[in-house]
Amino acid sequence: MRIEKLWVIVRPSPASELGDVCFETDAKGLALQFKGGLDPEEIHALYTSRNEAEREAKRILVASQNYQDAFGEVDR
Repeated sequence: MRIEKLWVIVRPSPASELGDVCFETDAKGLALQFKGGLDPEEIHALYTSRNEAEREAKRILVASQNYQDAFGEVDR
């Protein structure tokens, strides 16, 4: 199977919204993200399906917000 586009999910910050943590790109675009400063350690997951990517991004945003509500903001 050839993968032309993929969806990248990155770890959320306290102020993140869906568009901040979930984006579509290709191999060249991902390389540019790395050159622009994206740390590979900040990538939570890669998906080929937009629906799956958005579902996971929403899940981690809720989990992050729940954590912040329970424990306060934590530096990463």
